[in-house]
Amino acid sequence: MIKHKFTRTLTAGALTLLAAGCSSDRLIVPDYQNPTSGQISSDPLSAIQFLATGILRQDRDIIGGYISGTGILGRESYNYTPTEGRNHSGWVQTVNSKSFGGVALWAGPYVNLRNIFTFVQVVEGASDATLSAAQKSAALGFAHTYEAWMLLYIINTRNEIGAVVEVQSDPRAISPFVSRDSVFNHIIGRLDQAYAELGTGGTAFPFAFDAGFTAPLAGATGTSFTSVANFRRVNRALAARVNAYRASLGIAGCGAPRSATCYATALTNLSQSFLSTTPADITSLGVFRPFSTAANEVQNPLRSGVAAIVAHFKVDSGVQSNGATRDLRFTRKITAFAGRNAAAPTIGVRTTFDHLQFTGAAAALPVLRNEELILLRAEAKWFTGDKAGAIADLDLVRTVSGGLAPYGAAGIAFTETQFIDALLYERRFSLFFEGHRWIDLRRFGRLSQLPLDLASHQIVTNLPVPQAECLIRGGDVPNNGCN
Repeated sequence: MIKHKFTRTLTAGALTLLAAGCSSDRLIVPDYQNPTSGQISSDPLSAIQFLATGILRQDRDIIGGYISGTGILGRESYNYTPTEGRNHSGWVQTVNSKSFGGVALWAGPYVNLRNIFTFVQVVEGASDATLSAAQKSAALGFAHTYEAWMLLYIINTRNEIGAVVEVQSDPRAISPFVSRDSVFNHIIGRLDQAYAELGTGGTAFPFAFDAGFTAPLAGATGTSFTSVANFRRVNRALAARVNAYRASLGIAGCGAPRSATCYATALTNLSQSFLSTTPADITSLGVFRPFSTAANEVQNPLRSGVAAIVAHFKVDSGVQSNGATRDLRFTRKITAFAGRNAAAPTIGVRTTFDHLQFTGAAAALPVLRNEELILLRAEAKWFTGDKAGAIADLDLVRTVSGGLAPYGAAGIAFTETQFIDALLYERRFSLFFEGHRWIDLRRFGRLSQLPLDLASHQIVTNLPVPQAECLIRGGDVPNNGCN
């Protein structure tokens, strides 16, 4: 519930704990997890680093659950915990404001929105001697980009229910829900604001990033996204995703679903992003969330070999081949194994497929990759009339990443339905188990294509609002969000 979840201003356990003050008595240790306003004001530069680290850390804490949860909803994966069947059934069988899935993917982004709110207050309150005008602008551009990112997590899961977008100074205040269209428009407004702020942000941020923004995680070319200019390209990549979503859904201000207005804007965003057609960059370039086996660190929760999280039993359905060779994206990311059962037969079915792409405890999880950008460009080109360009982008991805024969001229002759079929196929395996499948099928009206393992299962269009949030609002949540 937002009223209580906002009472902490910092995430627990930042990667780097920086002192926000000092004491002559070395036995008196500051509480790094919850610095006081006095500590922040006495050393705002350290506080800014502390808060930035907390924002990045909280994002990392969110992404594993987001990929796992949306993967279950999109029939990419199972969470077959031997002793807790609700880790799966709570997403596909009993999905309400009290179920495991129903309460998930809500509090984490809102905790981070409070972190971001505090970060902005510290930056705006810093003296000119502490932060230059350019440094303030860069820091605000970072914060507002992350504000948009957190809200995108929320609206992707709550969809037509809408969401709360306003964080107030008083953590006890209850901000209203706004519609799905308003949330999307707020998100793109924040991204555009951030893009302008980053444009006057000089060259360097007044804080350090984590390894998710630096080479070699960032790609074969060694691109690092820690400079202001390159983080600005990340902002545009995220804006392209949001504008493609807005266009496909027909969000207010974009025209009818799949009309050209917001797709044209997405193309502009992509031209300003980090999109690369260099073959070595197609699959590797991007922004990731890092994990580690170091002491006091967090290991990748989705790594291969973690017995509970396995691939859906029909994950091989519809896989294309190039002669005797199956789609390389499938063989690279999915493997057959001895198999795993659900905790009980009433919960799910046996699968003999497991994941391969996150190979170890220190493997990073992707949040925004170049391969997605090329496919977003294909989508936007098609719906702005450039069919040849759209098919060329699909072919670039499917030949380089998938090892498949190109669509070529046959693709240019596709109907709109055939193009969407092809686009969804490429996105299915290029972005497999990265948090996209369920959202993609929903925004193109294809959720009915998802398989039902058991008659008791259901296809979920959005997660509800957690019961605690509903209770504090007296059930006043729109669109049956408390069911």
